[in-house]
Formats: sequence, C-alpha cells, structure tokens
Amino acid sequence: MSVVAPSVEDMEHALTARIAEVADPVGDLLDAASGPANTVPALASARDVELLELVAQVERLGRFADALRVHAAGEIEHRSRTSLGREGLAAKKGCTSAAELLQRLTRVSSPTARARLRLGAAVRRTSTLLGDSTPPRFERLAGGLCTGELGFDSAVAIAKALDAVLPRHANGDLDGVRAAEHELVCAAIGVAAAPGAEVSAPVTATETRMQAAVWAEVLDPDGAEPSHRQWAARGFELLPARDGLVPVRGALLPEVAGMVRRVFDSITNFRQSTGFVPVADPSAAAPVEDDVKQAEPEASGSRDPRTRAQRQHDAIATVFDIAARADELPTLGGASPTIVVTVLADDFRAGHGVGHVDGIDEPISMRAVEQHASANGIQHVTLAANGGVVGIGTTERCFNRAQRRALAARDGGCIIPGCDTPAWATEVHHVVPWWHGGATHTDNGVLRCWFHHRSIDSSGWRIRMNDGTPEVMPPPGMGPQRWRASTVSPARRAAALARRRAGPIRTAAVA
Repeated sequence: MSVVAPSVEDMEHALTARIAEVADPVGDLLDAASGPANTVPALASARDVELLELVAQVERLGRFADALRVHAAGEIEHRSRTSLGREGLAAKKGCTSAAELLQRLTRVSSPTARARLRLGAAVRRTSTLLGDSTPPRFERLAGGLCTGELGFDSAVAIAKALDAVLPRHANGDLDGVRAAEHELVCAAIGVAAAPGAEVSAPVTATETRMQAAVWAEVLDPDGAEPSHRQWAARGFELLPARDGLVPVRGALLPEVAGMVRRVFDSITNFRQSTGFVPVADPSAAAPVEDDVKQAEPEASGSRDPRTRAQRQHDAIATVFDIAARADELPTLGGASPTIVVTVLADDFRAGHGVGHVDGIDEPISMRAVEQHASANGIQHVTLAANGGVVGIGTTERCFNRAQRRALAARDGGCIIPGCDTPAWATEVHHVVPWWHGGATHTDNGVLRCWFHHRSIDSSGWRIRMNDGTPEVMPPPGMGPQRWRASTVSPARRAAALARRRAGPIRTAAVA
C-alpha cells in the first residue's frame, strides 16, 4: 500500500468515492432500522459480526471525515495567516485567529481546533511564487490520512513527535526524520515498511504515541532536555477552594512527574484489604495472645473502597506529613512547617462548628479539626467568641520522635488488620483524644495510615488500649465482634510465639 500524498484533486476525488463506498453499508443498517432514531434498537438486535462490522465501517468513515476536517483546517489556517492582516479569512469574519474561527464554525473545543490546525499545516501542500506545488511537511503522513487508514489521534502523535525534532535537522540530513515518518505511518496502518518486511496488525494511537516518542529520542538524544518554553511553563498552584475542596493546577517536568509517580506507586501499592473473615462461631473467650497473628488475616475482607485518584490524594497527604517531620526541611519562622487551625473555643468544647486552616479559604469540619489536632506537625490556636486568643497548642501535645520510634517498634505499621502501610508512612493517633484528657504517651498512641486515621469514625473499626497493647474490633459483619490485639511488629510476634511454647496461654475476659 502506498502512503505517498496524492495531489489535492486526486485527494478530493478519492475521498468522495471512498466516503460513498463506506457510507453505503452504514446507510443500509440505518434504513433497516427505519431511520437514525431507531439505530439503538437495531444495534441491540444485531448479531456480533454485524455489530463489529458496523463499528469498523463507521470508524473508517470517521477517518475519512477527519482527513477532510484536517485539510480544511489547514486551508483556513493558511488563509488566516498573520501576514494577511485584516485581509485574512479569520479577521474578515470577526475572529482573532484561525482557531477561534474554526471553533465558531464547528463548535469543537479549543484544543481540538488547535490540533486540527497544527496537523492541517503539517499535511498541506504549498505553492511557490511561480505557482509550483510543493509537498507537505509530512508527505507520508498526509497520504495515510487520505487513504482513510491513518486515524486523527495517530497522525497527531506522529506529527507532534517529528515536529519536535525537525528544528535540529532543518539544516542537515532529513533522511532520519523521513524514515521515522514512514516507519510510524506504516506501523499505524499495518503495512510493510519495505518489500519483504514483516507485516503486523495496525497499532492503536496510544502505541503509535509511544513509538513516536522512541523515534524522537533516537533522532534527537538531547531532545529530552527541557526547552526554555517548557522550563518556564513548569509550575504547581493551589486554586481557591470551592465546594469543600481545593483544586490544583500545574505542569511538571517529566523527571519530576517520574518521581511523583514512583512515590505514588510506593505508597498506594500497600495492600488495603482491611477485614476479618466472618466465621460461623465467633468465640467470645478466645485467647488474647493468639490474636497477635491477626496482623496477617487469613483472607482479605473488604477491599480498599478508594478510587485510584483518591489513593493518590491520600499519598500526597502522607508525603507532606513525612516531609513536615524531616530534619532537612527548611524552617518557617524558625520552626518546622506548622498548620495553624483556628476554631472558636465554644465550638471546640461542644464538638460542633468549623475550623479554618491558615492559607485556605474553605472551612473544615470540627471532626477534621480534631483529627488534625492529634496528628504531628499541627499546632492549635484557640479563639474565644470575641476573637481573643484563649490558648495556643504546643508541640508537647504531639508525639515526639522517640515516642514514634517506640510505637513503630510496637505496632510495626498501621494497626488496622490487613493494611500494609509501614510505620514511616503513618500518623500517630491518640486513642483517647488529648482534649478529652488523653495523654500524649505511648500507652495512648497507635499508628494509623492517613486514610484509616480520617475514616475511623465512619469505617466501623474500633480501637482501645489494653495494658499498653492496641486492640481492634472489626465493623459489624466483617468478623467476630470481639477485641483482638493487632500488631505487625516482628518482635511482638516472636514474643507471642515464645510465650505459647513456654506454657499455658493467658486468657482475658472480653469487654
């Protein structure tokens, strides 16, 4: 199959004929359904082979339509070029640019319009001052579009990758760029790149994008260095809060995005199957010491209910919690980064109302205030109803590093059974809140991951301390309703095993 771009006249005739050819079977199906309004019932009753054939034919028809869209957009771009000034097509139609004109004509989004314009410019034939026609910038790409075999998304991916390396080859040998274009188009449409070469099935636009990126690296090994424009465009910002959430916006350099993905993967890959296996006869007087093994449930219970986006959000929270405790982090005003939560004293004592985090306009719930107050790196500033400062929480109400190390040795990680979040990625939770008289002591502290710390009230898990040992009870329906010691600490496991081997196991009444 040839992928050389035909002339404009040949393209128009070929597209017209091919559109009519593809439209016939599609029209037959619509006619059989008594019109487009009944297309859905017709699809529902179609056989598998008919449905798949229809999808393939409609998609091919769409590729022909995309080819016309792209070439038309390229012509609009040319007739609206800035050198024409007010005589440009877009200007004469009252538009500031070809993109605006295309948007108004087609009602597509700005990114779609701009993508069509860029691709149209890349496949448009131009004319010299003498009227001679010159080939498009990417001739093989144009040919693939006109045959109806190369899709819009694949064409955009190829053109974008090759456009990025063209400037470095503009004054040199373009054979490499042309070879890459030919190979990519052939792979995308599933034809042999050379006589006798292996023929593979057409690849998806996603695969084409990855292949194009590889070719770009081969053609321009230094291309991975960020351009001045990319370097200047990097950024990250928190937008004004709305609907109880703070939107974020930004663009990361690839190497920074790679680090973020690695951190996300390392944190979100912790197994979050949190539950006991329900049993038919939950013994109320089961030995407490045997329950140390509960850190490894026999089988998974309820799965992590969070979406991937939610897990990544919680991973960000974990990362910044760890960073706030790091020695290397720069100080703010001579102290470690501290979140200041302001709340009215009467509201705090009553347990209702809202609090406010410094730098964030959106208020947070009283429950969130209480959770933040028990986490590391949080300082409480309590205001009276008239606005006067009643009290300032001190870091003594937060667990220090020595206490965290002791809790890590005892708990090993998040104490919720089945959660594999390690100790370094957890927060310390006051079992009895310090504002209710709970001490900031290892006998009143347990390790929990960010998610289980925030969801403990709604998840149904219950926690208590028994002689310095954390015990948990699963939500109703997720296991026997009795307290069980929970730890993943290797030392605790070894001690429990030694006690079982040494003599009778001590039992305890169940509360």
